[in-house]
Amino acid sequence: MSARKSFQQQKAKTYGRKLFTTFLFFVIALYVFGPANPFGSETPTARPQPPKLIADLEPWLKGNEARFQNLRPGVEKAIVWAKPTPQKAKWAVVYIHGFSATRLETAPLAEFVARALGANLFYTRLTGHGLDGEALGTATAQDWMADTVEAIKIGKVLGDKVLVISCSTGSTLSTWFGTTAESSIVDAMVFVSPNFGLKNKFSELINWPWGQSIAKVIAGDKIEYQSSDPREAVAWTQSYPTRALFPMMALVKKVRNSDLSRFQTPVFVLYSAQDQTVEPFSIKEAYARMGSKIKAIETVDYSRSEGQHVLAGDIRDPQAVGPISQSILKWIKTIDQ
Repeated sequence: MSARKSFQQQKAKTYGRKLFTTFLFFVIALYVFGPANPFGSETPTARPQPPKLIADLEPWLKGNEARFQNLRPGVEKAIVWAKPTPQKAKWAVVYIHGFSATRLETAPLAEFVARALGANLFYTRLTGHGLDGEALGTATAQDWMADTVEAIKIGKVLGDKVLVISCSTGSTLSTWFGTTAESSIVDAMVFVSPNFGLKNKFSELINWPWGQSIAKVIAGDKIEYQSSDPREAVAWTQSYPTRALFPMMALVKKVRNSDLSRFQTPVFVLYSAQDQTVEPFSIKEAYARMGSKIKAIETVDYSRSEGQHVLAGDIRDPQAVGPISQSILKWIKTIDQ
């Protein structure tokens, strides 16, 4: 082989390597700088504030909820009064439900707790929930943050002290509120199966570059599931666009990556080590980072709920309502001195 031919071959190899390196760099750059799953504004969606007079609350809530013609029965925002006539109580319980769910998911758990405390109870309804799938697909994390603020402010009108009970992504929102400047208006929080990361690891792809597109390729344009229990079709939205997952996952990432040492509210966490919806390790990791001076965590190993996520309630496990409510009340006694 001549020296000239050898030189030309070497030059071709070098050129090929440079071309491959350039192409690889381009692909990596395209991925890294691809569209992410944005969280959006740090500020909740602007909306009218709830009335400060207790007599005005129920008419205001009913008027607002009446705007939604296709709202499923029994899932609307509602107050359960401790007394026959509306009046402020020592405690107010605020219930914040999870993603795609409604207040029916764990009912009557919050009512058991409220009744034992002699408390007024407020059930919120997160934006897009209790309606059809398309409505859920238009909601934003900022809408849900505004719902959370509204619910807690209503709680403050209903009671001298406020206890927030939340489930799954409702607990993610409660954690967010606990890191804000207004957090001191809440006296205690109870998290049931809090969502700090889903069990399905593929869900984390949503927060990667091009994650929204990847999710649609994997899951399609719609998430659907069926249940043999007709009550579940009322309590949960069982068919919704895949895009409805995007703000939920952005919220989870935002809260999980926040400075949880700023979370100072007394908190009691209940979870199952067998949870098939959220990752138990993520629950324990977030709990360890919370700055609350008063906090407790308890593993629930007696729930018969399928999937071990919604641990109690008439729909998923009526028998667990009593034991879980007693655990909550026992913990509340330690801080209600």
